[in-house]
Amino acid sequence: MTPRWVGLLLFVVLVLHAVIEKMPNGLLPEMLYACHVATAVLAVGVLLRKPALIHFGFSFHIGAGLWGYLFDLCETRTTSWTSVLVHVTPLVVGALEVRRSGLPRWAPWASFAFLAAMVVLAYYATPPTLNVNLAHRPFPPVARYTPALWATWVTNLVFGFFLIHTTDFAVRKWLKRQWRTEQTKA
Repeated sequence: MTPRWVGLLLFVVLVLHAVIEKMPNGLLPEMLYACHVATAVLAVGVLLRKPALIHFGFSFHIGAGLWGYLFDLCETRTTSWTSVLVHVTPLVVGALEVRRSGLPRWAPWASFAFLAAMVVLAYYATPPTLNVNLAHRPFPPVARYTPALWATWVTNLVFGFFLIHTTDFAVRKWLKRQWRTEQTKA
């Protein structure tokens, strides 16, 4: 099981990101980005030794959070060291746990439900100008294809479903190969 101090490390990374990048710029509501919340859930899982929370956090990050971060990085061409930590650290922690214990079949479904819930939460709890979780308007490069808000939500959720499940499939293939390699060594 992952040591508890790693859960504290994840919370330190989140707090650093909030204090260094978000608060000074009036962007604290951006801490409701689904990837930040998933990092907090993963950290709680490590602290409480609840593998299900770690599995969920990893599944969300590898299936949606990482992709969202990379798409945003390509669009804005900017990031910060705290943002890199917020997106990479949970992937490393989660991957180590998943490699040890496997990834439950329910994980991508929970990740997708969480994605949908976080869009709705961001719509009601964050300022429209920040467009947290793309809850208020489309992603700029595809805005002309989904001008209506409902079309944006449907498109994002369909795309999210695809990414989460195809990434889950790839992770399972990787895990099978890892286990076969370890069995042949033994």
